[in-house]
This record gives sequence, structure tokens and C-alpha cells, in this order.
Amino acid sequence: EMDGFNAFVRDFHPSFLEEMVLMGLNTPVRIGNVMVLPGDLVIARQEGVLFVPAHLAEQVVTTAEFVIRKDKFGFEMVKSNRYSTGQIDSQWTDEIKTEFLKWLGQHTELGKMTRAELDKVMSKRTW
Repeated sequence: EMDGFNAFVRDFHPSFLEEMVLMGLNTPVRIGNVMVLPGDLVIARQEGVLFVPAHLAEQVVTTAEFVIRKDKFGFEMVKSNRYSTGQIDSQWTDEIKTEFLKWLGQHTELGKMTRAELDKVMSKRTW
């Protein structure tokens, strides 16, 4: 066991490898039915592994960060009976957007977001 080293494997084979040569570094590799290219993001947890193509990385990270913020905001708003789950989980009104930005300003550990950034994320909402 090595600190900081994670390995996700299906099986081990105890035989010793002889006369083996590394044929490539930073080359495409097939893992299961997935082709992974150099630069792709690999997100691994005990439950599974997710591969994100490099050209989608920024979009995936930006969306994930927003979903985390939205979920925390939504949980607080529903718990306090300020909004219903239907209001939080559908397209937001201007009132909810304004309240979200105010709430986000009070939770600086979650980062900043402008109204223009919020409108852009909400316009592409597919989740």
C-alpha cells in the first residue's frame, strides 16, 4: 500500500512479467469499452470511474460547481419554507435568481457568480 496512490483494477495476475517493454506514454488507451485520450479527466471513487473528454472539462467543472451551489441553496430554501421543491427544481424566476446571488454572497466559500454568469448557466440547463 502506498499513500496517495489509487488503483482501480478488475483482477490481478500473480505471474511475473518478463521481457516487457513500455510501448507508449500519453497515448490513447482502451479501458473496458471506453477510449481514454491523453488530457482526459479521470474522476475515480470507490463506486466507479468517470472519464471526461478534455474538450468538455471546463463545461463539466463549471456545471458541477453550479449544481453544488444550487443544491445547497435549494436545501436551505426548502427547509425554511421560502420556496417549494417545484420552484427550486424548475426554471428560476428573477426573484429566486436575485435571492440566490444574495445567498451566494453570504457563502463566500462557494465562490462568486455574477448575474450574467447565472443567466448563462441557467439558459443551458439540461439537468
